[in-house]
Amino acid sequence: MSNTVKPEIELRFMSYNIKNDYDREGENTWNSRRDLVAGIVRFHRADLVGMQEVLHSQLTDLEERLPEYGWIGAGREDGKQDGEYACIFYLKKRLEPLEHGHFWLSEEPEKPGQLGWDAACTRMVTWCRFKDTYTGEEFTHLNTHFDHVGVEAVKQSAHLIKSRIRSIVQSGAAVLTGDFNVTSDSKAYRVLCGEDEGGALLRDAAVSADYRHFGPAFTFQGFDSRETAARLFPAYLNSGEKHGLEFESAIDFIFVTGGVQVRNFGVITDHRQGKMPSDHFPVVADLLV
Repeated sequence: MSNTVKPEIELRFMSYNIKNDYDREGENTWNSRRDLVAGIVRFHRADLVGMQEVLHSQLTDLEERLPEYGWIGAGREDGKQDGEYACIFYLKKRLEPLEHGHFWLSEEPEKPGQLGWDAACTRMVTWCRFKDTYTGEEFTHLNTHFDHVGVEAVKQSAHLIKSRIRSIVQSGAAVLTGDFNVTSDSKAYRVLCGEDEGGALLRDAAVSADYRHFGPAFTFQGFDSRETAARLFPAYLNSGEKHGLEFESAIDFIFVTGGVQVRNFGVITDHRQGKMPSDHFPVVADLLV
């Protein structure tokens, strides 16, 4: 009797803060960016995308432009359609959702719309357990957006997520994507990647990749294509002056549990004639789960 060997086929995960649709005037309105955002996802052939700052109207636009993808998500203010989603897009022909849920980054995680600790905004996590129909493997994808103000909220959110991963993901691999609004020298990052009573649970895909990190070190550029160009290509402005711009640290991450192999990791800087699709660059990782 011959043993059946499971194929090793990578899954491409993307984390992408697409910038909400609150600004209705100027150069960076959602209507001027939505085709670019959808194009990024499709061109880079993401199997799963953890998105942040997605309003329901934006979700509808992306659903229309990316019909090959399904999605899991809920608005953070009511658990339905109100407020920003931290939704997960998945490639329907490859991935089968098995179970999904949401919890809020607060002292009452099951209560929608709850502010946590010293947070300025409501924050949440969306998660889904998937079956990869190409390999038969099951895994869990979690996606989030940490607060940008509350120091205690960010730290406690990291503790809560680690605890929930241990309870939700009782077996199999887990991948956590998100805009964490902190850098790798923060307490929250050390909570996520550090050792605790149960040992180290998560690893940063950018650090763990078999092939070295591709692209810039920073992931937020604030729609400033001129400043971004100066950081990426200092000679671009051709002025001969020092601009005082330093490479910043990432705030968008992909974390993986121990059994996941990270083949590649990169930060995507695609634009259209200097127009950025969002104020964040998407990050991608090719994983064997």
